[in-house]
Amino acid sequence: MLDFPTLASFTLLWLAIVPTPGANALMVTHVAMTRTGRHVALALAGNLAGIALLATLALLGWAAVLETFPWLRLAVNIFGGLYLMWFGWKLVDRARTAPVAQIVARDTPADYRKTVLLGFVTAISNAQAILFITSIYAVTGVLNANLATGFATVVIMLFCNASYLGMLGWLFQREKVRNAYQRYRRVLEGTIGVLFIGFGGRLLWRAIAR
Repeated sequence: MLDFPTLASFTLLWLAIVPTPGANALMVTHVAMTRTGRHVALALAGNLAGIALLATLALLGWAAVLETFPWLRLAVNIFGGLYLMWFGWKLVDRARTAPVAQIVARDTPADYRKTVLLGFVTAISNAQAILFITSIYAVTGVLNANLATGFATVVIMLFCNASYLGMLGWLFQREKVRNAYQRYRRVLEGTIGVLFIGFGGRLLWRAIAR
C-alpha cells in the first residue's frame, strides 16, 4: 500500500528542486530553439530515461555502491564532465565560425538517435545525482517506506520533470522566441556552449578534487 504522507512530502520537496537551473533545462532549451518539435520530444524522452535510471539506482541502494567503489563514481563523473564540455565546445566553435543563416531543422534517423543520446547522457552525466536523490529519499522517509511507495516517487519525478522541461520546450519553440534566437544566434549559442563547458568543468573539478 502506498504511503501517501511520504509521497506528499517527497512531491513538495521535488517540486521545489525541479526548476533549479541545470544542464537538463539548458539542453532542452537549446534543442527547442534549434531543432524541430520532434527533436524536443526525443531529447525529453532520453532525458527522462536517464532520470528514471538514476532514481531507480538510488532507490535500490546504489549510493552505497558508489561509496564502496569510488573509482566507479569518478569514472562516471569524468565521462559526464568531458561529454558536457565537448558538447559545449561544439556550440562555441559553431557560434564562432558558422555564418549567420536561417536555422535548418534536420530530421534524419541519425539525428534522432543523437538527440535521444544527448538527452540521456546529459541526465546521467553526474553520478553524484544518485547520492543527491538518495539524500532526498532519506529526508522525506522514502527509504523507510515500502517498495511500491519508492517506485511511485520515480513516477512523480518523471511527471514533474516532464511537465517542467516540456513547458520549457514548448516556450522556446514559439516563433517569436526562435526569431529572436536567430537574430542573436552567435551570442546565444556561444553563451549556451560556455555554460555547458562550465557545467562539465565543475563536474570534473568536483570529481578530481574529492
